[in-house]
Amino acid sequence: MFYTAFLIFFSFLQSVIGFTLMSSSAMRFREPVKKRVIAGLLVMLCGISILSYTLYTRGINSVDSFAIIVILVIELSWFLICSDDYFFVSLFSFLTFVNIYVSISYISDTLAMHADGNAFIIERIVIRLAIYLAILPLLFKFMRPRFRRLVDVLDHEWRAAALVPLMFLIIQIMVLYYPVPYWNWNNNNWYRFIIVTVYMLFMAVYFIWYIQANAIVEKYALEKRQLLMAQQEKLWESELARQKATTALAFQQRHDMHHHNTVIVGMLQSGDTDELKTYMKSFDAALDAHNANTFCSNPIANSIFNVYASRAEAEGIRTTFRVSVPEGIGIDNIDLTCVLGNTLENALEGCLRMPGEEEKEIIVTVKFIDNRLRVQVENTCRQDIVFDGELPVTQKQGGGTGTKSILYTAERYDGTAGFSLSDGKFITQIVLNAN
Repeated sequence: MFYTAFLIFFSFLQSVIGFTLMSSSAMRFREPVKKRVIAGLLVMLCGISILSYTLYTRGINSVDSFAIIVILVIELSWFLICSDDYFFVSLFSFLTFVNIYVSISYISDTLAMHADGNAFIIERIVIRLAIYLAILPLLFKFMRPRFRRLVDVLDHEWRAAALVPLMFLIIQIMVLYYPVPYWNWNNNNWYRFIIVTVYMLFMAVYFIWYIQANAIVEKYALEKRQLLMAQQEKLWESELARQKATTALAFQQRHDMHHHNTVIVGMLQSGDTDELKTYMKSFDAALDAHNANTFCSNPIANSIFNVYASRAEAEGIRTTFRVSVPEGIGIDNIDLTCVLGNTLENALEGCLRMPGEEEKEIIVTVKFIDNRLRVQVENTCRQDIVFDGELPVTQKQGGGTGTKSILYTAERYDGTAGFSLSDGKFITQIVLNAN
């Protein structure tokens, strides 16, 4: 008796751990993560203790009638404590993994049905363990990054998406438990064919939903890419205008050079050296006033730096550029525009939100070393910036897309992107690995 009770308890514990690990593969954890996880584990411990006490005092049969309810309450508490996703995203994830958990229970029970007593429980535990070991790596490695990308892009679509697992859960409950529970079916029961059909439909609908959701994500990504292309086109137009102005100035200076030489020769012949020095200084100042900055040899990066240096100068913001970017770096021009443009735009907006009397500064450090583009932008900012995890919460209505674009681009290049606040300065650090 004790051995049987222990096996049943271990089976319940396996269900809780398996469900928790599956749900964690899709979840974004709420801060502080460590405290949230500890609280969730304490709730699980309480739930498992209730199951153990009932198993010990009332026997095995009394536990089977409500064990799945207790397990679902434990997992619901886990979501409420730890999940930092929107309500409908969490609802979609929770219902989806409830469906998966119920299906795993049915499959393992059906495959072990030929055994009796303790052998049945042991075989069921082994089958479930094999299923969990097979699907958990797939969930964490392949499903999680794709699901998190959908979460970052989709919004109101999750309200309709949550209906999909809810409908399948209702169908599963009706087929598996009413009017006769599946463990009382005979081998020829036609319900077995129905549940197999339901699972096939379940996978097909989810696949279709993923295709449609991914199409929406690609549409948003295309719109963002078109916006970046338009931004790049404006940068090229600014660069072209600058080059034309520089060329026109060179022709004008060449045309006027003999007049300046005549003036200089006249001053030298008259011995008026003091006036000659004054004239030469004013002439040099006039030349310097028309010189554009050449920050680096990469035309895209140079155009972006020129545009934001001019905007910062017009707003009275002090800038420092320490950049070295060669012409060919193996990074797509649109992606380079996305990273540098959004980073400098955020830095400029951060400075402009400061009170007018405070000193504003932007320090840009960009180096291309060891086939990696390293970007660090520091800007003075207000002290009321709030972080959601490792990401700053936007203070502009409808904002935040620039930061997400930076993160997405860094991910595409197997790089990193980080944001921090230190000594009154907001610091953005990005690393992109060139292709």
